[in-house]
Amino acid sequence: MKTRIITAAICIPVFLFVIIMGGWWLGIPVAILAALSCLEYVRLVNKIQTKEKLAWLLLGCAYILLGFLSLLGLRLSHESFLLPFWLLMCIWITDSAAYFVGRVYGRHKMAPEISPNKSWEGAIAGGLAGMLLPGAFFSIAFNVNFFLALLISLLVSSIGQIGDLVESKVKRLANVKDSGTLFPGHGGVLDRFDSIMLSAPFAYILSLLLIGK
Repeated sequence: MKTRIITAAICIPVFLFVIIMGGWWLGIPVAILAALSCLEYVRLVNKIQTKEKLAWLLLGCAYILLGFLSLLGLRLSHESFLLPFWLLMCIWITDSAAYFVGRVYGRHKMAPEISPNKSWEGAIAGGLAGMLLPGAFFSIAFNVNFFLALLISLLVSSIGQIGDLVESKVKRLANVKDSGTLFPGHGGVLDRFDSIMLSAPFAYILSLLLIGK
C-alpha cells in the first residue's frame, strides 16, 4: 500500500502538469505511453493460446491507440485543460472509491472468473463517487445542466470500470497478475490506463456533442 501511494503521489502531479501544458508536453508522453501499452499487450497476447493471434494483436493495438488518441484529442481540440481533467477525475475517483470500499465492504463478487477482487459494493461505490464530484465540476465548468452532468459522469465512470474488466480478462487469459512493472504498486501502463482507454473516446464524443470545440 505504501508503494502504491508513493507512486501515485509522484505520477499524478506529473501527468496533470502535462495535461495542463498540452501541445507537445502532452503529445510526447502520450505517444510513449501508447507505445509501451502496445508492447505490454503484445507480451500478454503471446502468452495466450489462440489461433487468432494476429486478429488479437491488430484489434488490441487499435483499441489502445484509439484510447490514447482520444485523450490527446480531448485536450488539443479544446482551449482549456478542464475536459481531460474532468475525465481523469472521473476515472481516478472511481478507481479509488471502488478499490477502498471493495477491500473493506466487498462481499458480492462482480466477475470472479475475470477479476476475483472486484465486488459489486466496490463498483457501485466507484460509480457514485465518479458521478458526484466530477458531475458537479462538469456542470459548473461548462455550464451544463447539473443532472445531465451527473448522468454523463456516471456513464464515463461506468465505461471506465468496463475497460478495467476488459484488461483483466486479457490478463486472466495470459495468466498474469499485472501487465508490467513500470509503476511500482500499480503494475504496467495498461494496468493504470485501462479505464481511460475505453472511456476517453466516449468522453471525447460527448464533449463535442455538448460543448463543441
